[in-house]
Amino acid sequence: MTDDDINLNRRRMIMAGAAGIGLLAATSSAAKAEPPSTTNEDGTPVLTPQHFGAVGDGVADDSDAIQAAINAARKQQNKIVVLPPGQYKVTKTIVVGDHEYETPGEHLNRFVLRGYGMFGEEPSKIIFHQDGIGIRWEASLGGIHGVAFDAPAKTANNVALHIARTANTDDTDVIIVECSFLRFQRAMESVGRGFLFTKNKVAVCSTGITISWPTEGVQGSGVHLLPYGLRKWLITDNHFHSNFDAIVFNGAPDGDFRGAVISNNLLDIGRRLFKGSLINSTITGNVVENGTGNAIIEINSGGHNLTISGNVIGGFDTTPGAWDPPRYAIQFGGSVEAKNVTISANSFNWIAGSPIRFDRPADKISITANSFDHWNLSKASAHAAVLAMADATRFAVSSNAFSTGGNPDGAPIKITGALSESNVIGNVFESSALVAAGTIAADSFVESEPGRFSRLQLAAPKGGAARVVSTATEGVAAKERLGGYLVESALAAGSGPGIKGGIDVVAVNDGGSAATNLLCSTNSTNEVVSFQASVAGLIPPADNARDLGSADAGLRSVYTHATRLHPYTVATLPPAGDSPGALIQVGDGHDGKPCLALSDGTAWRRIPLADPIA
Repeated sequence: MTDDDINLNRRRMIMAGAAGIGLLAATSSAAKAEPPSTTNEDGTPVLTPQHFGAVGDGVADDSDAIQAAINAARKQQNKIVVLPPGQYKVTKTIVVGDHEYETPGEHLNRFVLRGYGMFGEEPSKIIFHQDGIGIRWEASLGGIHGVAFDAPAKTANNVALHIARTANTDDTDVIIVECSFLRFQRAMESVGRGFLFTKNKVAVCSTGITISWPTEGVQGSGVHLLPYGLRKWLITDNHFHSNFDAIVFNGAPDGDFRGAVISNNLLDIGRRLFKGSLINSTITGNVVENGTGNAIIEINSGGHNLTISGNVIGGFDTTPGAWDPPRYAIQFGGSVEAKNVTISANSFNWIAGSPIRFDRPADKISITANSFDHWNLSKASAHAAVLAMADATRFAVSSNAFSTGGNPDGAPIKITGALSESNVIGNVFESSALVAAGTIAADSFVESEPGRFSRLQLAAPKGGAARVVSTATEGVAAKERLGGYLVESALAAGSGPGIKGGIDVVAVNDGGSAATNLLCSTNSTNEVVSFQASVAGLIPPADNARDLGSADAGLRSVYTHATRLHPYTVATLPPAGDSPGALIQVGDGHDGKPCLALSDGTAWRRIPLADPIA
């Protein structure tokens, strides 16, 4: 919505408010009053409950007047009803229907109920006194703006807003903006496809939003039906306050909830931010300051293709015994086998148990750049910062900061089953070990100690065990070596001369960026550089940089700088016919003295050596 739209809508509300005030005076002057106009001076239609006798003083029952105004909007092009500032007492369910009455084309699709409220302000308030539904919304593509919904007390069944169509349920898409909900069993209940719920305040309710899929009344085909029909929710920038579940997605019978964006919400003193079924969605940028539930984000169905990032999740009060911290921050429970999930850049703090828990096997999970602090406050040995209760396959766990939690001798990552095809690198942790698993497969790479790649090891050798050791503790100057070098054969022991190959980590600039020299060996050392691997590719040393084979220097060759001939004796000369053109050194070939010999393909021809150079 643009600024011009907002200003236009506010002008219309002001005009409607003036019309309502004028109507109060007109209706008090008995039957002689003319019926009120339903259009503004510019011809745009505006209806208010005051046009139909509403008082808005919180005492008189305005139920029928509000319903009459809504019904009258069926005949209007813009279908807008405005609530001027006031308190409207309602004692029965208000219906925004989508069905047509006696005149074809008269319906309430795209109907808008607009009040004067903004975030935290409640000038246009409806107070529901019945134990049941406040407004039953059946129209599609409508909106509620700036209306406060209240109840004298929370009852067993009171619901402020119930959204459900009797046909084509997947075309609902209602917008609820800058409204407030206070003292309801459920602030809003939606049955069907998505909606936009933004900049609202929900407080002192048992549940904020509940979402489900209807068991009947869904028409159409293809994308209108499950599983794809169950989609499209934007729940952003809301304030949920008091001890309740903010968002609950009840499991669908034939499909999973998808396409949800749950972002930038504040749950201040509540149990859960989210519970239920979810796939193909993101939960980002939310703050849960004092969660007290079993799990703050609980995925119990679906669990595929999710991103959970940038959230602050945990408890608040640091006084032992004065609070009830959440048992888990993120839990994939029930029958969920999580797959293709990214959990990144979250801050976990004051968790009674495990910040992240997988109850079933999980695959393709990325856990990166999170901070784990004050977890396992219950001090139970079974907990971990990342807890997998079954097999963990293709996990990428990197760049996280783990505190010791409540069990300083335990590993921050615990896997009951097997860790396979996974990488656990670049993390910061305080405990003696990072990972405890039933088994760590040979195809997984797990760092053994914290630090700047201070020790990287393969879980099992594959023809050779590779190890990079860095001893640098301060800034590194250009061309300075960062540490030792070693590539060992699986059968070799030690790092002395004769080891086939090696690597040498060196700095390539003053910022400490590193390159790797690939080494070859001689009889006395394994430090002879054959190639350097860097962003430029594989490059030979500077004094050996000769191009071979392609104009773009894509193929490099390493040339030697010295020729050393293996010494033979007359008795050990190889057959000349096998080495035409070969040049060798013969230790006793000329009067028992050294000489060179050249094969012409039939015999070795002697090349006498002259006197030594003076």
